[in-house]
Amino acid sequence: MNLFRSSAYNNLVSVAERGPLNLAKTQTVLVPLLQGWRAPLEEFNADELTRALSRVDPATCTLAYAQIVVDSVHLCRTAEQAEVAAQAVRRLAAEGLLEQLQEYAPMLQRLADALGRLADHALACGLLADVAESLIAQMAADRISTDEDAVQRLGGRSSGGVRLTPVHVECVRKCVLARRTVLHQRVAAQVLGVPLDALGTLVSSGQRGRAFMEYSYYGGMVHAALGAHDDALLAWQRVFALPARHVSAISVAAYKRRTLLHVARHGTKPRLPSFFAAVHARAIEGHAAAYVGLADACCPAGVASLAPAVAKLADMRSILANDENAGLAALLEHALPAHYIRRCGAVYAALTVQRLAELIGFSAHPLVAPQRLRGVVLAEPIDVGAALAQYIREMNDPAVVLDGPVVRFLPTRATASPLLPNAALVGAGAERLWADAVQRKVAEAQALRVRLEGLDRHLALTKEYAVASRDKSLTNA
Repeated sequence: MNLFRSSAYNNLVSVAERGPLNLAKTQTVLVPLLQGWRAPLEEFNADELTRALSRVDPATCTLAYAQIVVDSVHLCRTAEQAEVAAQAVRRLAAEGLLEQLQEYAPMLQRLADALGRLADHALACGLLADVAESLIAQMAADRISTDEDAVQRLGGRSSGGVRLTPVHVECVRKCVLARRTVLHQRVAAQVLGVPLDALGTLVSSGQRGRAFMEYSYYGGMVHAALGAHDDALLAWQRVFALPARHVSAISVAAYKRRTLLHVARHGTKPRLPSFFAAVHARAIEGHAAAYVGLADACCPAGVASLAPAVAKLADMRSILANDENAGLAALLEHALPAHYIRRCGAVYAALTVQRLAELIGFSAHPLVAPQRLRGVVLAEPIDVGAALAQYIREMNDPAVVLDGPVVRFLPTRATASPLLPNAALVGAGAERLWADAVQRKVAEAQALRVRLEGLDRHLALTKEYAVASRDKSLTNA
């Protein structure tokens, strides 16, 4: 005990050794001590920190234990020191006693900031994921909100649900920096996969909007890295969900990535939400003018050639590389011919492969142009027709059928049927799919008619409807 009395953490540990603290005692004794806290050590001292951590029981005083953990993470400089700090963080997460950290939210910010400064991104992401998963489990165990049908709120105070914390945001950011598939899968499932009920209660009031934008932006990058493109588009769209007083770099970066992925997935230029301020929308598009021009070049009306879009992509190579969007650009480049082929289906019922290649300018695409094919110049040019036929097979689109040298375009509604081999969609197979699509459409129309009749009867019973229709009979309403 005499050895410990000389410890730099004497005051903090003495408070922790008084036994379990209730909420009132925590607010009057421990919180004032932590609010003005400054790390008593100037450099990492393994003996001092280990001794302090051993004397504080996280079950009785989680906040005191967490503060010593934060100091140890801040002070570590070597791999050995980082491992000592990592063991303390893992114990904090494994105990499942993080309720006090929710009562004193600044501690979550301190812990997230400390782990965010670790040079080993993979280690930091793993530790943050441990803490985030423990927090999520704690919130669920406390039954803050168990109503699965509750409407998810976008801000304000809430008495329920899994709430966004600084640990969530930093965990997702470090996951992007780590570039580890295993970590991407874990964070996507255990952190991003848990819906949030509230976004502001555990984040400082001045940073709530930014925290949500960063969480959505980096979350979209995690989903995109795993190939979950629809989830990535949804995450990047949520960046614009909250009102803002100005345009941020996060919103511009999200708009750029969303533009590339949306054009690659859907072949159309994305739109910002209708409720988004027009002045901010113009500012974002101004900062991303090159991407707007690329989207315009890639999304022409009707049948068009690939050449302008391919040329625009080539001109933007340096911009895309500087923005770290080369991967999304490559995805867009490979997906472009598919959208141009489908646009031909709105005009033509069938085309020869050679004629289709001429209409869409397939010879300009890097899949065909020898000078763009991995930087190798071939002695003989690639057969454009054969390359396009192979591309159509790889599309595996039930609305675009390769029948020998002819490409046939089926009605778009047929794509609602299960995917079948291309050969099964020719002749009688195509007619059957179209007949099934027509029958489904008839059934949908009948169901809609029944629903509208029911709504009409319900409205007829309301006071507002009766006043507006007092001269009309119910049958004619």
